[in-house]
Amino acid sequence: MSIGHFYFAQIGHYHFAPTLDRNGWIYTEPNPYNPSGNLRPGDAPPYSVDLTSNALPGPRLKAKSGVVSVPAYTDLKLHDITSGPSDPNRDPLDMNQPTGSAAFFAGTGTFITKKLWGCANEPPFFHHGKFPTLRQAILAHAGEAATQAQAFRNLSDADQAAVIEFLKTLRILPPDAAALIIDDDGNPRSWPPSS
Repeated sequence: MSIGHFYFAQIGHYHFAPTLDRNGWIYTEPNPYNPSGNLRPGDAPPYSVDLTSNALPGPRLKAKSGVVSVPAYTDLKLHDITSGPSDPNRDPLDMNQPTGSAAFFAGTGTFITKKLWGCANEPPFFHHGKFPTLRQAILAHAGEAATQAQAFRNLSDADQAAVIEFLKTLRILPPDAAALIIDDDGNPRSWPPSS
């Protein structure tokens, strides 16, 4: 998994919280985004779930003024995060090209920005899973993410460590979590911590 190409507020330039409006928090299946071969709207009776419902296990995202902000820490866009054809972090095949074509075998360095929400649960890191640490994944970014990787390098050791510690807090909560912010034992805690 990539670490979201390291676009942080203090050194990056992307939105981190995609928003759902016009009841976009209602998940319906089948839906129009299903690929061919899967159920499509009209193929079966629809099943809908309100993802903000209190009937679902908590904690849940809630609509505020008709909008749900999803703190996914991503821009959901494609970016080339490699330094070119010889970068070892490129994928050897470009699955977005016709199978067997020259473009298919040319590989790609372009990837959808992965969400950081939950990144701490998903080592090893980067899109290919070859980096055992978040620091290695951050420093491997190049291409469109080179500025952000350099900004990380320019931070003091303490600030780099703070960024890594922040990333380690971005984890998927266990199903029985009682709050959005919990300690290592699953107990609710306040944020920011008192000094």
